[in-house]
Amino acid sequence: MWPYMKNEFPVVELFDSIDGEGKRTGRMAIFVRFAGCNLRCTYCDTAYALKRSDALEVLTEEELLKRIHNYPWKRITFTGGEPMLQNLLPLCQTLSDEGYDINIETNGAVPLFAHRPEHVFYTMDYKCTDSGMKDHMLLSNFSQLDERDVLKFVVSSEQDLNDMRRIVTGWKGIAPDFYVSPVWGKITPAELVEYVRKYELSSVCVQVQLHKIIWGAERRGV
Repeated sequence: MWPYMKNEFPVVELFDSIDGEGKRTGRMAIFVRFAGCNLRCTYCDTAYALKRSDALEVLTEEELLKRIHNYPWKRITFTGGEPMLQNLLPLCQTLSDEGYDINIETNGAVPLFAHRPEHVFYTMDYKCTDSGMKDHMLLSNFSQLDERDVLKFVVSSEQDLNDMRRIVTGWKGIAPDFYVSPVWGKITPAELVEYVRKYELSSVCVQVQLHKIIWGAERRGV
């Protein structure tokens, strides 16, 4: 049953690399990929981390912190799977107190922290039509996003791009950074650029997954 609330974490991968997308693109960071997700997106590129049983190891909070401290970087990304299914708040508070810059990559279908630690920001997906998971979005999460955060749209068609445009142009309040990414092999980055130009979406950043360009789409741990 989700969320898994014990003080232990099912880990699929733990490594350091450049951030391949988002507002820290190209910068070194530590990545912790947790096992288990409550969604099943059609384009999922981490299908090896969907179930808790996909974990290669289960670490206590103390063990996980020790592994994180082995790296020299002060940037960390929690990803999955879906990291917000874990009992992540105490760990994030400790790391924030230690000066880490913490990115939580979340699928938009799990509640965000009611009160987040100082150095936490979200990269939250909005699941568009082609994902098959649009109806699972918690629109209440939008009120938790601000200029620190990223709202990401992974798109594979013009329908998905139209979904993105409705959200971006209709946003009320303090806006996060908006990013749009192509589903690998389904739509070209050039098509995204042309769409952004056509509709004058000046707040949208077109991005590619840099790690896939450098190491290939199938390489893990990069």
